[in-house]
Amino acid sequence: MKILESRPERYDTGINFLSGGHAAKIRKQIVRNFIKPGMKMLDIGCGTGLLIEDAAKAGAEVKGIDISAGMLKVAQKRIGKSGLQDKISIYNAGVVEIDTIFTENSFDVIVSTLVFSELYSEERALVLYQIKKLLKPNGKLVIAVEVQPDDLFKRIAHFFVRLPLTVLTYIIAQTGTKPLTDISDEVIKSGFSIIKEERSFLDSFIILSANNSENTGYVEMDLPAVKKPGDDYSIIKSIWDYIGRWFPNPVEPGLRITGNPGRSSPVILTSNFHLTVRRVEKSLKNENVFLLIAPTNGINVWCAAEGGDLNTHSVITAIKTSRLNERVDHNKIILPQFSASGIDLKLLKKETGRKGLFGPAYSKSIPKYLKNHKTVFENNKADFSLPFRLEMLLSMNFIIWFVIAIVTLFTAPEVLLPVSIYFWLTGFVLYAGYPIIPGKSGWLKAGILSIIEIIAIALYTFLILKMPGFAYWKIMLGTSAINLWLGFDLKGIVAGYPSEAERLMKKLGMKSFGHIFSAEKQNEGLIQQDIGKCNNCRICLMVCPKGVFDIVEKKNIRIKNQSECFACNACVTQCTENALLLGK
Repeated sequence: MKILESRPERYDTGINFLSGGHAAKIRKQIVRNFIKPGMKMLDIGCGTGLLIEDAAKAGAEVKGIDISAGMLKVAQKRIGKSGLQDKISIYNAGVVEIDTIFTENSFDVIVSTLVFSELYSEERALVLYQIKKLLKPNGKLVIAVEVQPDDLFKRIAHFFVRLPLTVLTYIIAQTGTKPLTDISDEVIKSGFSIIKEERSFLDSFIILSANNSENTGYVEMDLPAVKKPGDDYSIIKSIWDYIGRWFPNPVEPGLRITGNPGRSSPVILTSNFHLTVRRVEKSLKNENVFLLIAPTNGINVWCAAEGGDLNTHSVITAIKTSRLNERVDHNKIILPQFSASGIDLKLLKKETGRKGLFGPAYSKSIPKYLKNHKTVFENNKADFSLPFRLEMLLSMNFIIWFVIAIVTLFTAPEVLLPVSIYFWLTGFVLYAGYPIIPGKSGWLKAGILSIIEIIAIALYTFLILKMPGFAYWKIMLGTSAINLWLGFDLKGIVAGYPSEAERLMKKLGMKSFGHIFSAEKQNEGLIQQDIGKCNNCRICLMVCPKGVFDIVEKKNIRIKNQSECFACNACVTQCTENALLLGK
């Protein structure tokens, strides 16, 4: 029996819980009031397919799109079980890609439930513009979304009601929504006529219906504003970068500039993780470039690419919402090396006309890369040096220490200081000493440390204090618990090897936990090469962060350090000849 289901399969439960049961009621209300037999309907953000299933059963011809392949897998199973394959078609795409999938005047009704609150402002503006084109004259737009109540007392009440629901929803489904403030104004500005607004749940949920009136034309969109370094600086976010790495820390996606870029200036893409953006901006302070921030839910490049948050569709979204193609004359975009496992360069070129180039591993090397692209081969290795390991020690363990400190403060305040000293000293030993402590497994290293400490405590107690060796068993147990926590996934955090936590989760039937661990996406095996298919293009040499590949006989690319492979899948994804695979 599985302990936990996958995140997509838990999504509906989580969202319905967050909405106090209103999500299910809204879905039924939309079908009852807006769907008629023979209608052509598009569901933007169809998720696991509950709404499109109900609409098809009501007689509509339904299309659905969603950026999450995991959600669509659940939807596909649902469609198959209900036997509605001939009435429903689903597409894996971002919301701003609908204009390339469907033709103008295609739909009688376009629906979006609990999606607009997940989009940033530029994304909402563009998708509304595209929706207006796809709707038939007098077609209907229906948006169900979480909003902030206008009434002050309802807003306060909603905050206190929503807070525990938000926490529990994240635990259940690792998801959530952000209430909007002026969705009606945004819809009107896009050229629609509001038909009706229905509010519920302390006025925090709205079903907004609008008409694509024939007497309103397309509203021309201004180019979105660009940000400069420091425009959105936050001391709180800057501190959180180093103590709260367990949780996302986002900045607004969109286009930024450093210096004074022109139409021929380079375009560099990164994730919308706050620390990443700050570091890239710092590295580019003397360059004239465009910096494009992709929506990755506030997660760093590598984790976002491996977890599916930084993918081709999120890059397409960033390019289209920023209207990048109207700002520069060239067709190149420099992508982070660590995004290689999630980007399909062919699809990117097809949808945007942009040629993706993988840059160096870290932003500090970008200035050299801009002068000479060949330097990418000198700066493409992941850094697991001492400064990095100590940064991860603080950022991955501060919250745990803080919780321990609070509990200790109220239960045994006299041991707060020694417990804290032990916690951080042990963390320093494990993180700083990882390369020299025997064993590769973080838990093994922590276990060795625990055994040494238990023996030392027992000998001291028996020989010096003249007491039974296990008289201080509580201390032994406590120190071992701290050691094992600090050794938790140490192999994956500071050494670039497959995650032990995800491997354990997979054995237990758990598929995901938050944005950090995703056992479902964990690749297995070591890299294998079909030499007969290899054309020595060097893309694998470029994107591998561990130095698995090397050049032999001055031209041939071969696997030289297979044991260093940690199955990130970057080389497999980017190999154009299918010459690489992960094998047992």
